[in-house]
Amino acid sequence: MTLFAEGLTVQIGDKSLIENIALTLTPGEILAVVGPNGAGKSTLLKVLAGEMQPSQGQVYVGNRSIAGWRKRDLARIRAVLPQASTLTFGFLAQEVVLMGRTPHLSGGESREDHAIVADAMHMTRTDHLIDRVYTTLSGGERQRVQLARVLAQIWEGEAPRYLLLDEPTNNLDLSHQHGTLTIARQFAERGVGVLTVLHDLNLAAQYADRVLVLKNGQVLAEGTPLSVLTPDIIQQTFDLPVMVQPHPCYNCPLIIPMPHFVAETPMNQEKVS
Repeated sequence: MTLFAEGLTVQIGDKSLIENIALTLTPGEILAVVGPNGAGKSTLLKVLAGEMQPSQGQVYVGNRSIAGWRKRDLARIRAVLPQASTLTFGFLAQEVVLMGRTPHLSGGESREDHAIVADAMHMTRTDHLIDRVYTTLSGGERQRVQLARVLAQIWEGEAPRYLLLDEPTNNLDLSHQHGTLTIARQFAERGVGVLTVLHDLNLAAQYADRVLVLKNGQVLAEGTPLSVLTPDIIQQTFDLPVMVQPHPCYNCPLIIPMPHFVAETPMNQEKVS
């Protein structure tokens, strides 16, 4: 049961936020979506999650449009981590993670639900925050608690499951950035299809099986990191020259920005003179 989209377009007035996008997310893989600010990455994820209706096109899970799924059934196999949470109530961190179990409840929480919450918090290294009030946490701590919540939501199940992550490394230090994507890899190895929006091209190169490059709402390139993260495509996407070398430790490209090769602006020329 694959998640796929055909002809996705979102039109707001005269502007297309995304245009005629097709993609496939297969269980067991990580697909990274990259591109400059305003490229349409978050819009695409919201449409895939069913949070925004496309002007044209359809999103399917299996052979059924997501509009044809009962919300509870879809929530059991697909979890979404937004860029930021607007939760302002004084819930404990453990209670926030427990919200991820809501689609599975038939009455009160079971011992198994609480065990899954404990495991998810341990995996995200948030178990020491279990009794902390969520609103007192730092931005990075909140992000990791929210990650634990979506992991708890699809922790178990035989059907293919999906994680949609919108910039999951936001607010995280270097260790927790890699920790988050290592978790994504572990879930992919369990048969979960993971789509993640990322800004860091080196993280995409190291952890993704495939990379989708967006610019101006359109797909500029799609393929393996080695085939997509090339100097020409990166220059075309971000207007920045880069050097791409084989990673010394992993079978992936290593992207090195070369901003000093950017042509001098009139302002810089004026300063030199």
